[in-house]
Amino acid sequence: MNQSPEKEYGVSLDRREKAILTGVTDVERFDESEIVLHTHGGRLTLTGSGLHVSSLQLTEGRLLVDGAIDGMLYDGGAPRRRGSFLRRALG
Repeated sequence: MNQSPEKEYGVSLDRREKAILTGVTDVERFDESEIVLHTHGGRLTLTGSGLHVSSLQLTEGRLLVDGAIDGMLYDGGAPRRRGSFLRRALG
């Protein structure tokens, strides 16, 4: 079976003040407290305060963010399992 290679994506975080994201395909929305974007790895939400998109290069799939970054959450990529570990283990 011929499978295409997975496209690369990544996040580099420097002291929770600067983030470099690669594999970015779209920016859904952004403001000073939240940036929602799409990468080859799924939907990613950055949260914090004073967030600022300092550079966006969609042709290269690169995004630079400055500000106080408090959290990152991927929504997508790996399939989610149903129920907690204990519930699955105990049936």
